[in-house]
Amino acid sequence: MTFRPATSADEDGWQDLLGRCASGDFLHDWAWAGVAAFDGQPQRRFVLEESGRLVALAAAQVRPIGMGRSFWYVPHGPILDYADAGADRWLAALIAGLVASAGADGGVVVRFEPRLENGDPGVGLLDAIGRRVGERLQVGQTRLVALETDEALMAGFDPNLRWKIRRGLRDGVEVSRTSDPADTAAIDRLHELVGVTQQRAGFPMPARERYRIAWRGLAAAGRGCLLEARMGSELLAAGLLAVEGAQSFYLFAGSRREPAGAPKHYAPAVLQWEMMREARERGSRTHDLWGVAPAGAGPEHPWAGVGEFKREFGGREVAWAGSWEVVVAPTVYRLRRFLGRVRRPRPAGAPG
Repeated sequence: MTFRPATSADEDGWQDLLGRCASGDFLHDWAWAGVAAFDGQPQRRFVLEESGRLVALAAAQVRPIGMGRSFWYVPHGPILDYADAGADRWLAALIAGLVASAGADGGVVVRFEPRLENGDPGVGLLDAIGRRVGERLQVGQTRLVALETDEALMAGFDPNLRWKIRRGLRDGVEVSRTSDPADTAAIDRLHELVGVTQQRAGFPMPARERYRIAWRGLAAAGRGCLLEARMGSELLAAGLLAVEGAQSFYLFAGSRREPAGAPKHYAPAVLQWEMMREARERGSRTHDLWGVAPAGAGPEHPWAGVGEFKREFGGREVAWAGSWEVVVAPTVYRLRRFLGRVRRPRPAGAPG
């Protein structure tokens, strides 16, 4: 096996493996490096080869913590087929390579937060290598919807949601699509709608340029599509779809409510319905609604409303297994923990 930094020549193979692995998502998309850099957490990409083929990969976000030291974070990674007979060897070799690379770069600790469910074979493999930590930097739970036929999809929806979708379509809600990375106006409109939604929910508003970077990268690679739901000329809802092989993601979304007393057109429901159909046409078999409130959370939880909306689309709720750390520089780690100076990347914000 060979562990090495990824080069531009690896992009196609990287994306192929990412799209084939259930553990892969857009946070490891080759194009996401631009977003990570904008966030002040530049990526270092690494691959593991065996017999001339890529078998594992990791994009580590490197955050300086002062005095030439850094915190390495692998969001929803490493990526590999955790069910493969070689997974234990691959994971051990990949993490050993990451730890060595982090050590040579002044890294203090490497954090992994893979996209693995409790009970997945990969959980035991990570337990044997790293130390579990309670802190999460990504949303810890989501809903996954199998993208079957229109009839099967509708049958899995809550009856009230089916009525909303049909009512919206009957009222004349129309959904348009764009995949043109140069369509800056569309991503700016989405950002504005997200601002309206975030303000309602009390979440901080991400920078518009962050949306533009994500859009340009994903759309240019053919893995992003922006959908807009309108009633006549009025834009009511919009969302960004990311497709990674057999999996798709409800990335950014926002909506505008009708004025008090005005009839409702249920544009967000129609938008998500059409987003699932678009994802299916692009080859996705599982749609990730990207974040719901934790199990047992009450109506006061800030994600309660968006979680209830997503629950209506059926599928199954999934809780990710957690986070692991491997300490690279134990003495420095203990000292900085004592001083409270091992700073983490910003936790994930509101779900899509």
